[in-house]
Order: sequence, then C-alpha cells, then structure tokens
Amino acid sequence: MNGNVANPWPLGFGVLGIALWMLSVIPAGIAGPMGFGLAPGAMHGVFTVAMLGLLIAGIAAFLRRESWLGFFFLLWSGLFWASGFGFDRASGMRFEGWFLMTITLVNFYLWFAAWKSRKLGSAVSWMVLLLWLSFFCYGLNGFFGPWVLLRIGGALGLASALVAFYISATTLAITHYPERRYAGILSGETYPGEAYPGPREPRI
Repeated sequence: MNGNVANPWPLGFGVLGIALWMLSVIPAGIAGPMGFGLAPGAMHGVFTVAMLGLLIAGIAAFLRRESWLGFFFLLWSGLFWASGFGFDRASGMRFEGWFLMTITLVNFYLWFAAWKSRKLGSAVSWMVLLLWLSFFCYGLNGFFGPWVLLRIGGALGLASALVAFYISATTLAITHYPERRYAGILSGETYPGEAYPGPREPRI
C-alpha cells in the first residue's frame, strides 16, 4: 500500500452517494415525473462531479493497491460519464434494459467478491447488494415496463446512497479518530506517524 496517497474511501463513496441519490429520487417518486424522462442536460452537473470524483478515487485506490475498490470506483466513473454524455437513449427501452442488466451483472459479482472476502466490511457489502438489486429492477422495467419496478428500484437506490454516505462519513471520521469503531466498517492498524489509511481490502 502506498502511504503517500490519500485515502480514497471518503471521496469515492461520498460522490457516489450524491449521484445515486439524485439518480434515484425520480424513480422512487420523491420528485419529478415517473421514469428517467429528465430534460436534456438536467443531470450533467451531477454526473460530471461523480465522474471526476470517482476517477480520482479509483486512481488513488489502485495506487494504494486496493484493486477491488479501484475497479469499483473506475467502473462507476465510466458509467456516469456514459449516462450523462455518451449514452443514447434513442435505441428504446429494450436496449436500456440490456444496458442496465449488464450493470447489474458486474455489480453482482463485485458484491459477491466483497461478501465472500469479509475484508471490506459489511457496510460495503450491503451498499453494493442494494445497488445491484436496484439496477436489476430498472433492467426488468426496461424489458417489461411496470412502473412498480421503478418505484422499488428507486427505493433501493436511495437506500444504497444512504449506506454510501455512511461509509464516506465514517471512513473520514476514522482518519481523525482511529481509536473509535463504527458498525460495518473494518478497523485496521494505525501506522506510526500516519493517519489511518482506511479499511484494508483483499488482493483479488
């Protein structure tokens, strides 16, 4: 692990939580019309912040040899770029369904790896579990169209965002208060002369 690189957990999960929350409020029925029918450019600012924040966090994670975390952050950086700028929705709902199902698949095996390793903390496992279930509902909606799947997917997305905020806040707090313990967040060694480097992850 490269101790000269800042801990990417607070930034990565913080911007991911913001993006997931804003992406989920409309399908969940909290604000706006049903579905994803936003005005062009309405989410570009949110997606840009998420893309850049996750890109920085992902590079930092790889420099610290945190492979799972680096892959996860860079994956979502690319997905937010594609959603905000490069993904053409004109291909129809079925195409969107397949796109969302591929997101579900990748996040499913990321969740499985995090859950089986038990070295990332249960909070991360819960966040990714809620995340892939949310996009699974969105994907099913792309194929079959019932509005209730959007509601369920949106609610799961909001829950995933809340867990991401929790991970961001607690890993930032641990940096300053390494003696404290938080539910679902693993505590590692305190390196002499250095801030707590964040939860350790397996080399997978």
